[in-house]
Amino acid sequence: LWLLAATANVDAGTYETIQGRSCFRSMKGMMDSMFDLAGNNTNLMTITDIGDSYLKNHDGRHDGVHDIPDGGYDIYALNITATDSGRQSNEKGKMLVTSGVHAREWAPPELLARFIEMLVHGYDDNADITWILQHTEIHAILYVNPDGRFMAEKYPELYWRKNLNPIRCGGGYEYGVDINRNFDFAWGDQSGASSHPCAGDYHGPTAESEPETQAFADYAKKLFPDEQRKSNPQEQMNDSFGESNTGMYIDIHSSGGYIYYPWGHKDAKSPDDEALQALGRKINSFNNYKLWAGSQPDFLYEASGDTSDWAYGVLGVASLGFEIGDDFQQECDSFEEEVVPQNLPALLFAAKTAQKPFST
Repeated sequence: LWLLAATANVDAGTYETIQGRSCFRSMKGMMDSMFDLAGNNTNLMTITDIGDSYLKNHDGRHDGVHDIPDGGYDIYALNITATDSGRQSNEKGKMLVTSGVHAREWAPPELLARFIEMLVHGYDDNADITWILQHTEIHAILYVNPDGRFMAEKYPELYWRKNLNPIRCGGGYEYGVDINRNFDFAWGDQSGASSHPCAGDYHGPTAESEPETQAFADYAKKLFPDEQRKSNPQEQMNDSFGESNTGMYIDIHSSGGYIYYPWGHKDAKSPDDEALQALGRKINSFNNYKLWAGSQPDFLYEASGDTSDWAYGVLGVASLGFEIGDDFQQECDSFEEEVVPQNLPALLFAAKTAQKPFST
């Protein structure tokens, strides 16, 4: 299994890549490869259009320096599961994995794609993968922020992070909303986000104001059971969910070598800290990443309105984040030799726990 995990780059070399990084498919190359994979494995994989990027419904920018074409992008979700398992969707565990929230982070979508390919190619050949896909749906959004990803690939010198909503930020290149500060949980908390439209962590004018945030949130809410949620997540944030809740969420970012879990908007334990910390420590046994969470010694800073606290606080699912590698524009050697073999087994372990993650 570990050899499979370490060498799961089976598809990466035949599609368009980011200039100067042959190990990372470009957004176009990535989606071409995913549609091909789904088309060749219809019993294991489907792709759904779940919404539009900001530029899908707004004009681009044509300044002769950093031109942005009109048109925008569709946002796609992938579902990897064995349709011939005899189990209905409501009988399977659910795991949602996202990447590409912060556009300048090149490695996360590639790692997630390698995981998807490992699952598809390992079905019927690897016992663990076969069991997972017969009992679990693995959902993935490779590019939550595709407009921003266009900028990050086309103009890497800008290190673009946010989406391309130019709200109240003048004519420079600091505009956009940070999708990872725009979710409707602890939104607007100034200790972990900024109200300044030109700031890198600008939280947007209102909670879930951005089409990318809305697409993600709407899709995630359909995956996980309504009955396990709290009626007022913000007011009830100190109440434990308990061991019966189902579902796993993982958001992949770079960089630094951290595993984070709630709480992230404040340096304090969540009411389910024991279970979430146990998951974090088990993930650590694969990648040796430090734990970044409230009350942990490696808690770096607050992040309010982010995906991780939202998924746990609002949906009631076990929520983790990976900060992989050591650079936003990761080098290929370290990606192939360290990031991939460290984290594919970690993701596989997480998939096994999706049905009952709080009692793992």
